[in-house]
Amino acid sequence: MGRPPLPLGTYGKVLFIAQPSGQVKARAKFRDFDGRVRLVSKVGPSRAAAERALKVELTNRQAPGGAGAITAGTRMATLAEAWIEADHGWSTGTQRTYRSVVNKQVKPAFGQLCIREVTPGVVSRALSAIAKSSGPGAAKTARACLSGMFALAIQDGAVVVNPVRDATAKISTGKRAPRALTAAETGRLVELFRASDRATELDLPDVVDWMLATGCRIGEALALRYGTNGDGKPILDLRAGTWEVNATVVRVPGAGLTVQPRPKTTAGWRIIALPEFAVRMLEDRRASSRRQTGTEVVFPPPLTGALRDPSNVSGDLRQLLDSFECETCEGTGYQLDEDGSFRAGAGGRRIRCEEGPWSWVTSHTFRKTVATRLDEAGLSPRQVADQLGHANPSMTLDVYFGRQVVSAEAARVLNR
Repeated sequence: MGRPPLPLGTYGKVLFIAQPSGQVKARAKFRDFDGRVRLVSKVGPSRAAAERALKVELTNRQAPGGAGAITAGTRMATLAEAWIEADHGWSTGTQRTYRSVVNKQVKPAFGQLCIREVTPGVVSRALSAIAKSSGPGAAKTARACLSGMFALAIQDGAVVVNPVRDATAKISTGKRAPRALTAAETGRLVELFRASDRATELDLPDVVDWMLATGCRIGEALALRYGTNGDGKPILDLRAGTWEVNATVVRVPGAGLTVQPRPKTTAGWRIIALPEFAVRMLEDRRASSRRQTGTEVVFPPPLTGALRDPSNVSGDLRQLLDSFECETCEGTGYQLDEDGSFRAGAGGRRIRCEEGPWSWVTSHTFRKTVATRLDEAGLSPRQVADQLGHANPSMTLDVYFGRQVVSAEAARVLNR
């Protein structure tokens, strides 16, 4: 039998050749990542210096595919950029979040390490440090980024195992049990929004009603349009009482607000049936001359602009929810951190008041409320998932298709 070939990415015996100049050349056979054996050499003033230079070259040697090829000697910073730039089909928001975490957390902790130097212990220590300095949420996202990066490294043959899977760092996000509005609380909160001059000025009562009627995300609600889809069918069909959730409002760096022509996730595309009160609300809204702005967007900004910023709307909702029926801040939604005064104009920096009876509510609570009402009414988990645009992990192959009109029973349950 012949001699077995060198394993990929390894080298054979180092040979030394004296040069006429007095220097020494160190040379070794290296089996490159295309399977070919090549001679790699380096020159130095002595055997030791030449050998050190050769080993550095062999360690950092890239595959013949070019600088973009991933090998065990690739720096983690390079791997991170390759992973971020790959086509994952992410939404704009997800892309922005992952890039931020990679730049702020992953690169500072791992960037100068080679892929081969990252072990489960290195990952555990770094994630624990990130959780301590930036919170468990940042550490959890950093872990997801690292796992994706090593999946790419495994695909390119740089490593054979993912060290993130064996990392022992325990990251607790401290999540509280989900809480939804009761039917009585829902009715009272709608009354408070309708009675608030500030909420009416910001055109929020209808937005809140729409989210409570559909369980949609806030970006999906703000992307609600009267136009047609690519097949020429109405996105919002008030006669049929259906809405095709096929977009969301996002802020693109350097471009501003835009309607992203797909929801947050693939499973988020869906056609849902609308409760009768939601259809009536939109019919009244469309008939109101005050709300006719010449735009296809149903919920345009109250003053100027074509789109509403989900972050700004969330902030407005936050202050209103903090202010409702709150005696501590006297209905302002904030306190002042100087002189012990809570009154506006008394001086001091405004800080959020969290003492009100509605301060626990967020825009996401509306989605939880819809899910809870449907569950209480006996709808199946599949029907609830379809209503909210959630993917069922056990039905991964189904998330791209099968999102037809959700049961009209959901509209009946949510009607009021």
